[in-house]
Amino acid sequence: MGKYITDEIIDEIRRKADIVEIAGAFTTVSKRGTDYWACCPFHQEKTPSFKLNQERQVFYCFGCKKSGNLFKLVQEMVNTDFPGAVEWLANRLSIIIPEGRKNPGEDSGEAARRRTMREEGRRLLQEAAAFFQQCLQQPEGAAARQYLQERGLDWETVEKFRLGYAPDSWDALGNYAFHKGFSQELLVHTGLSVRKEERQDRCYDRFRGRLMFPICDELGRVVGFSGRVLQKSEQAAKYVNSPESEFFQKGSLLYGLYLARNEFKEKGHALVCEGQMDVIACHRAGLKQAVAAQGTAFTAQHAALLKRSTACVRLAFDGDLAGVKATLRTIDLLLAADLQVSVVILPEHEDPDSIFRTGGPEALQQIMAVAEEAVPFIYRMACQEHDQGLPEGKSAIVSQTLHSISALPDQIARTAHCQWLAAQLHLPENILLDSLNGHLRKRQQAELRQDVHAHPGAPRASQSVPPPFSLPLPVVTDVQVPILANILDLILHFEFLAERMLQSKALHLLPDTPLGQAVNIVLAACDQGEWSLAGQSLAESDLVNNPEVGQVLAQSNYRNLMPDSGSPEQKNDKLTALQRALSDCENRLLLVEVTEQLRQLQQELTGADVEQSRTLLQKFQALNRRKNDLKRSSS
Repeated sequence: MGKYITDEIIDEIRRKADIVEIAGAFTTVSKRGTDYWACCPFHQEKTPSFKLNQERQVFYCFGCKKSGNLFKLVQEMVNTDFPGAVEWLANRLSIIIPEGRKNPGEDSGEAARRRTMREEGRRLLQEAAAFFQQCLQQPEGAAARQYLQERGLDWETVEKFRLGYAPDSWDALGNYAFHKGFSQELLVHTGLSVRKEERQDRCYDRFRGRLMFPICDELGRVVGFSGRVLQKSEQAAKYVNSPESEFFQKGSLLYGLYLARNEFKEKGHALVCEGQMDVIACHRAGLKQAVAAQGTAFTAQHAALLKRSTACVRLAFDGDLAGVKATLRTIDLLLAADLQVSVVILPEHEDPDSIFRTGGPEALQQIMAVAEEAVPFIYRMACQEHDQGLPEGKSAIVSQTLHSISALPDQIARTAHCQWLAAQLHLPENILLDSLNGHLRKRQQAELRQDVHAHPGAPRASQSVPPPFSLPLPVVTDVQVPILANILDLILHFEFLAERMLQSKALHLLPDTPLGQAVNIVLAACDQGEWSLAGQSLAESDLVNNPEVGQVLAQSNYRNLMPDSGSPEQKNDKLTALQRALSDCENRLLLVEVTEQLRQLQQELTGADVEQSRTLLQKFQALNRRKNDLKRSSS
C-alpha cells in the first residue's frame, strides 16, 4: 500500500521547508549580501553560479540554466518523481504521510472532495470577513465603533486591516453563510461555527459580540479570525481565536506579514511585536515592517517565515517581566535560524500601542529607532538576575549567555561572541570556549531527541548524494525570448509596470510559450488586484522549471532600479528608466510583428498583378515607415 499524499501535506512541506537548507544537503551554500549562492549540483564548476531565492523558494543556475522549486530540486538530486520528492522532504522535516487507501477510486473521489472543501472554505472565510466588515458599519456595530474611537483608530486603518464586528447573536454569521450557499459542515470545518454538545446536527457562531481581526496568510488570504471582547468580563476570554484547522495554523502565521513583507527591505529589518493592536499602532506610525505572532508563543516556523524575506529582526515585546521572558525565548529561535537580532527596550508596563496613543507617531518612532544587539541584551538580563561578584553568579551568567550563543549556526559568530563575553567577565577565553562546546553538545542531543520523538522510526536524510539525473537542455531559437523575459522581469517586480502593461498595444502579441504564459499569469493577477501573489503562484507552478522563467524568479536584472532609496531626483530617474525599459520591450514586440507582416507582403507581391501590386506597395511602405519608427523608439 503506497503513501497517500494530500494537498495539506504538500502545503505543510512548503511552510516548513527552506530551499537554502535543503540545497545545503547537496552542495555548499554561501551567503553574499542577501543572496545565497552555491556551485551547481547539476554540473561541474569552480565558481558558484547556482542562485537560491529564499523568498520565492526557487533556484536557477546561470551556467547550465536549470531552474525549479523545492520539489524539482529534490526530484533532480535524488533521481525520483514528484511523490518521491514529497516523501524525501517529509522524512527530513518529520512530517508523517499516511498510508494510502486500498481503493484507488475512493482516493480520487476523496481527494476531489477535499479540494472542493478547501476551495469553498477559503471562499467562505473571505465572505465571513466581508460580513464582519459590513456589520461594523451597521447600527448593531455601534459599541465596536465606539471602542475603536476610544483606541484612536481612524477609518483608514480599520479598512486597511479589514477590522469588523461579530454581532451578539448565536446564528447571524451562520444564517448569512447559509443564504450564500455554504453548508453547516463547511462552517464547522473553517472554525466559524461550533457544534452543540447536546445536538450535533445544530451549530452556533463561534464569534459573538466581538471586534473581529481577520488573520491572513503570507499571501493575504483570510485563514482565520481573532475576536476581542468589547467589555471587560470575568467570564469571557479577552480574545477568542479560530481553532487549528487546515486553514489556520497559528504556529506558522504572523499577523500583518502580507502587508509588512515588502517593507522589510526598505526598513532593513522585520519588527516583531506581541499583539495585533501593537502591529496596527506601528503601521500607523509609519513602521510598516511590524508583524506579530498570532495567539501563540513565537515558533521556529515563524523564524523560518521571516528568514525568507529578511536577514534582520528587531523585537519589541512588552516591557514587563513576561515580555522580557518572551524576548529571551524568541531570541534563541531567531539566532538558530541564522538571523541577526536586536531588541527594543520598551518602558516597563508599556507596549507599542500604549506608546502610540500617549505620545503619537514621533514617540513610537523614536523608541523603535534604538535597539540593543541580542547577545549583549541576554548578558545584561543575566547580570540583573545574578550577582557577577559571586562565583556562582558569574557561572550562571556565563551559562545563560552561552546557551543562546550556542544557537548560532555560524562557528565564527559563536567564537566571536564567546570572546566578547570572556572580556566582559574577565575570564580566560579557552574556558568559555570549552563551556560553549558543552552547550553545543547538549543542544544537538536535545534536537536529536526532539526529532526522534516527533517522528519515531523515520529514516534520516542521507548525506550521501547519488549523482544528479541530467536532462538535455532545450534548444531555444525564438527571437522573442529575451524580450518576453525582460517584460516578465519588469512586471513581476514592479506593480505599476504590470498595470501599464495591461493597457499595452502589444498585449495581443504574447505567445503561448512558458514565458508568455508566465507574463499572462502576472497580468491576470494584477488585473484582479492580486499582483503581490503572482510571484508565489509562478514559483508553485510547473513554469518555474522553465529556464527563462526560473531565471527571472531567481533574480531581477532591474534590482538596481528599485525606487526605494535615494533622493527624490534619483527615484524619479529610476522610475523613468523603468518606464523606458518596458516601452522598449513593447516596441520590440511590435517590431517583430511588423517584420513578419512585411515578409508576408513580400511573398504576396511576387505573384500579384499591377493593380494588386500598387495596393500592396502602399501597405508595404506604411509598414516600413512604422518599422523605422519602432526602431528609432527602441534605440
